[in-house]
Amino acid sequence: MIGLEQVSFGYGEKQETLSHVSATVARGECILLCGRSGCGKTTITRLVNGLIPRFYDGELTGQVVIDGKDIADLTMYEISE
Repeated sequence: MIGLEQVSFGYGEKQETLSHVSATVARGECILLCGRSGCGKTTITRLVNGLIPRFYDGELTGQVVIDGKDIADLTMYEISE
């Protein structure tokens, strides 16, 4: 299970790219992220795969969880499993 709980993120000094996003993706479920350029699709994937906040600076609030574990507490290896 992947969960976004009231996640907001903005790159550096820019306005928030994501604002209070909550979503749950069940194990085995397939989803599609679609929308216009700049709406946050890539930012969501960077959050889920752990690149934010490890490799992209910005202001992050909320929580991203994988199988009930906060990704902030996981190593990149654990996230990729």
